[in-house]
Amino acid sequence: MNTHVHIKDLQELRQVPDHSISIALKVLVVIAVLYTLYFCGSLVLPIFVAGFIALFSSPLTRLIEKSGLPRSLAAAFVISLLIFLMVLACVFLVGPASHWIGRLPELSDKITVATGELASSFDSIKSYLFPVVEVEGAMVSVAESLLVAAFSAVAGTTATFVIQITVVFVIAYFFLVYGDALMRNLLRAQSSFSEKRKTVIIFQTVRDDISHYALVIFLINAGLGMATAGVMFALGVGDPLLWGALAATLNFAPYLGPLFLLVILTGVGFIEYESIGCVLMVPGVYLLLNFFESQFVTPTVLGKRFNMNPLLVVLWMFVWGWVWGVIGILIAIPMLVFFKILAVHIGLVGGWINILDVSPGSSRC
Repeated sequence: MNTHVHIKDLQELRQVPDHSISIALKVLVVIAVLYTLYFCGSLVLPIFVAGFIALFSSPLTRLIEKSGLPRSLAAAFVISLLIFLMVLACVFLVGPASHWIGRLPELSDKITVATGELASSFDSIKSYLFPVVEVEGAMVSVAESLLVAAFSAVAGTTATFVIQITVVFVIAYFFLVYGDALMRNLLRAQSSFSEKRKTVIIFQTVRDDISHYALVIFLINAGLGMATAGVMFALGVGDPLLWGALAATLNFAPYLGPLFLLVILTGVGFIEYESIGCVLMVPGVYLLLNFFESQFVTPTVLGKRFNMNPLLVVLWMFVWGWVWGVIGILIAIPMLVFFKILAVHIGLVGGWINILDVSPGSSRC
C-alpha cells in the first residue's frame, strides 16, 4: 500500500514541472511573436491592414460583382473609391488641422493667463530654461534651422507614408480578387469532406461576422462624427468637420481615442472662448455624445456577443500600440474581435476565451 502511495506522489511531482514548463513555453512563444511583429512591423503591418481593408470591403465587392461586373473590376472600383475618399478627406482636413496647429502658441498664452498666479512661475522657469538672447539674428537662424529640420522630417515621413499606403491598397486589391481562390485551394488540401465543410463554415462565419461588425462600427462612428460636427457648428467652434472626422476616426480606438480627443477639445475651448463655462462646454458636449454612444447605442446595436471586458480592451490596445504605434491602436479592436470569433469557432484557446466577456454570464459569439 505504501509503495503505491509513493509511486503516486512521484507521478504528481513529475506532472507539476511539466505543466510549469508548458506554461513557460507558451509565454515565451507569445513574447517571441510580439517581438517579431515589432521588429518586422514595416513588413507585416501593411499585410495586416490590407487584409482588414479587404475583409471589411468584401461585402461591397461581392454586391458589385453580382451586378455582372468581373471581380477584378469590382475590386478595382472599391479600392479606387476608398483611395478617393481618403484623398478627399486629406484635402478638406489637412488645411484646418494645420490652422489649429498654428494656433498652439495662442493656446499656451491663454492657459498661462488663465492660471493667473502661476504665470510668474512659468516665466521664471522659461527664463531659466531659455535665457533671453540679445542678438535677434541668432534666434532667427535657430528658428530657421528648426523649420528646415522639421520640414525634412515631415517630407521624409510623408514619402514613406505614401509608399506604405500604396503598398497597402495594392495588397488589399489582390486580397479581394484572389482571396476566394486561395480559400478554394485550401479546401482542396483538406483530406475529408467533413474537414472541408468545417473549414467553409468557419471561413464564412468569420467573414460575415467581421464584415457585420465593421459595417455597424463604421455607421456608429460616422453617426458620432456627424453629431459632433453638428454640435461644434452650433457652438460656433471653427472647422466643425475636422472635429467630426476626428471623433469618427478616434472612436475606432475605444477609451483611448475619445480621451485623446477630449484633451484636444479642451484646448480648442480655451482658444475659442474666454469664460471657463464656455471652455468646458466644448469637451463636455462631446463627452456626453460619446457616453450616449458607448453606453447605449453600441451595446444595443451590436449586442452582448461583441462586448468585451474594458480592462482587457485597454491592455490589448496598449500592447499593439507598443508594437505598431498609432495604427496598431486603431486596428487593435478589429484584431481582437477577429481573434475572439476565430477562437470560438475552432476552439483555439478553449474555455479561456470567456475571460474576454464583460461578465461571467455574457453570451459567446
